[in-house]
Amino acid sequence: MKRLSSTELKHEKKRKLSWVTNSFIFFGFIGILFYGLTVFAFGTEEATSDIEGRSLEERPTFSPSSFLNGTYMETFEASANDQVFQRDFWIESQSWFQRNILRQAMNNGVINVDGMLLSPETNASEYSSLGVFMKDFKAEMDEVDIPVYFASAPSKPVYATRRDLFPPYVQSVDAANRGELHQRIEEADISLIDLEKRLGEYEGGEIYFMTDHHWRAEGAFKAYEQIMSELGDVFPDADALDFGDMETKQVDGPFYGSSAREISISYVEDPDTFTYLEPKDGFTTTVCRNGDDCGYEVLDRDVLDNTTDFTNYYNIFMGDNYAQATITQEKPKNDYHLLVLKDSYANPVLGYLGESFGKVTALDVRYFEDYPVDISEYAKENDVDGVLFLHNDRISGLGSTYQKNL
Repeated sequence: MKRLSSTELKHEKKRKLSWVTNSFIFFGFIGILFYGLTVFAFGTEEATSDIEGRSLEERPTFSPSSFLNGTYMETFEASANDQVFQRDFWIESQSWFQRNILRQAMNNGVINVDGMLLSPETNASEYSSLGVFMKDFKAEMDEVDIPVYFASAPSKPVYATRRDLFPPYVQSVDAANRGELHQRIEEADISLIDLEKRLGEYEGGEIYFMTDHHWRAEGAFKAYEQIMSELGDVFPDADALDFGDMETKQVDGPFYGSSAREISISYVEDPDTFTYLEPKDGFTTTVCRNGDDCGYEVLDRDVLDNTTDFTNYYNIFMGDNYAQATITQEKPKNDYHLLVLKDSYANPVLGYLGESFGKVTALDVRYFEDYPVDISEYAKENDVDGVLFLHNDRISGLGSTYQKNL
């Protein structure tokens, strides 16, 4: 028998080791694949992803028509991606690797700056379509003597720009875009309520959530105070709430906001503490959603039930966004009807405004597809006494939507 040389023995050992390693990898891959397929086929589907804050695509029901027109395969592919076994674990693992191994400072367009999560805008906007809408809308309101105001809330990236918080390698055009928005408002001859004049006096943590793109209830109340101060001459019987009459309430547990869900928890230094404000004697209003779905409060306390670490507590304000929400005082203090054209920044402010105006109607054009409303006709036909746009300054995409519903 031929004796193998030492070199040949080494090669033989390497081949055996390589065979064992390759076999382990192959069978491990096959095992994971079949396990994943088994879980996908027979496991329990998840309707939502708490960590991402969105609904997940569920497995489609097969039909010949959906298969032939391609919708079945599209939905199946989306559900296969969304229903991956241990999806949240893989998302967090990827984010941890990106931050701690690859040292990536940003994830999904969000950056952590001293604990504050920020999503700088890099695309300049002139708000041209919104400017056209505001001119046309203002002209229609002038015909029926309805005053129009625009309360402009500064977004977190604008605050960060003013305070020079962004590192040199991060580009942000948010402040410039805000200037363009204000120029369009003034060109439309709409009264501008620049909320940055008041809010700019405070530190970011007093106004904004650190992990969410919204402002805190306390910041929203400061904005409400400025709005009421500037509307006071036109609506003298609309009494403003006093902060001393408000009670601050804190939610148990951490709050990981929208920005935390976008960037992933691996990038979050500390969660927020979620607080909300309520008059010491309670709110005195009722809310109707999308017409005659009534009997709600401006604070939806159901949000506080069955919570997780990723519960969106911001939905306590008005119970989320609706195409139309009407807030009516149970014992009207005046007969003023204020129409608010809004985004989600307005939600906590609506509860405060409802204590000052006999009736407040809030319209959110982002949801008109499910419940369409003609804005101008609504104002003319429902005895509206004033119109208040209440938006943050990142609304470049809303111009065309507003135009369609003028």
